[in-house]
Amino acid sequence: MQRIIIFFLLSGIMIFSTSAQELALKKGIVMDSLPVNDSIARQIMLYLPADFDPVEKWPILFLCDVEGEAGKKMRYLKAAADKNGYIIATTSALKDSLSLTDKLLTISRSFDELKSLLPLDLDRIYTLGYDAGGQLATIVPSMLRGVNGVLSVASSLPNLDLINPKEPFDFVGIMGRGDFQYLYLLESETLLDQRKVPNYMLYHPEGHKWPDLAYLDLGMQVLTLMGMKREAIPRDEGLIQTGYADYQKLILELEQMGQWGLVYHYSEQGESIFKDLTDVDWFREKKKNVRKSKEFKDEKRDWEAVRLKELVLIGDYIFYLEEDVLSFNLNNLGWWNYQMGPIMKYKNSAKREEQLLGERLDGYLNTLVDEYLELSGQEPNPDYDGLILLNMLKTITAPEEYEHYLEVISLTAKYGDFGTSNYYLEALLKKGYTDADKLYTLPHTGLLKISPEYNALIAQYLGEARYAIE
Repeated sequence: MQRIIIFFLLSGIMIFSTSAQELALKKGIVMDSLPVNDSIARQIMLYLPADFDPVEKWPILFLCDVEGEAGKKMRYLKAAADKNGYIIATTSALKDSLSLTDKLLTISRSFDELKSLLPLDLDRIYTLGYDAGGQLATIVPSMLRGVNGVLSVASSLPNLDLINPKEPFDFVGIMGRGDFQYLYLLESETLLDQRKVPNYMLYHPEGHKWPDLAYLDLGMQVLTLMGMKREAIPRDEGLIQTGYADYQKLILELEQMGQWGLVYHYSEQGESIFKDLTDVDWFREKKKNVRKSKEFKDEKRDWEAVRLKELVLIGDYIFYLEEDVLSFNLNNLGWWNYQMGPIMKYKNSAKREEQLLGERLDGYLNTLVDEYLELSGQEPNPDYDGLILLNMLKTITAPEEYEHYLEVISLTAKYGDFGTSNYYLEALLKKGYTDADKLYTLPHTGLLKISPEYNALIAQYLGEARYAIE
């Protein structure tokens, strides 16, 4: 209690020394650390809603950020937090390099600090995460008591063995239909149902990215409504009607966009969410009408056709990549290059379901290669052959990511394969790369960088070489 008084006394000093406008900014800005003499608290980042009142109890969303972008993400969430009355918090001590145990301990200590400092509603403690952070956020309720739910963004489920069916929690997932994890999250709805985890999935028309704020707003609203349904918070007619109207608005917008599958999904979901809270005839009628429409039937048929293709191609990617890495099969790079043709064809298709298929396949293949690169780089004795092949493959699947050309140049020079080094140098320069200083400071290129061929290529594309060309 003393720490709470100290915290708000400090805030009070700022309030009385500033204007009313600055007081509003104090509540409505992301604070990089808490103003108390505690090392753990100083690492906590906090956002208090603009109408925050210490007399009331407040729900909290704890951001599980492992990418070092917590401040940016919290600022993006501000408007939704203000509208829905959520505190947002995180800690700068949460690093991707930490073990899972250390991550959970860090989150637990942060929760302890936040509970001692702020008037939190202990029945509405939630975690939030994006991508890998979403998987971590989903694990937390099974590992730490007192966490009531998860808002997971652009993330598939973690290993289901880490989700304890004896510790139920509310789950809200937000995922783009062009996200490479889309199929997995679709399947996860059944898996969560089997583990008796109440869940709702908010799909949007885009890819692997932070969604429009409307979906994050809706995600917070759904968590609140789920809390009402499990009687963790009192029924609030105003919040129910706001959520109802926002669901209707989203459905009508998707209808205008011709997103018939999503219109049906949200109509069905709205009926489920608002059942026992208010009348659901509007959602039921909308669902019935969409199901009968030709547009919905055509989209469903296209979706079923691409789903089979996707499963087959993903299976091929997994099988052949493992084979090629284990055998250092450079001869198969042509096959991988060929695979990009169908992917680009799908992405440029006139059919929306094929466009989404192309986006998912592109995202999946690049993520698969990235995972192999990460694992190879973490080994005590790196497999340099594997690293060379994987970086070569990335120049095919992500040709605008220059660092992979540089890695190939460096690693092939390490083994004296200057012909391959120069081939990838020219491919890089043709892409518009201009950092000559970097080209002359790459590891393992002591002999390569003074060779006439290397310097001739740099002079040809950049106008000047550092070493003489014979």
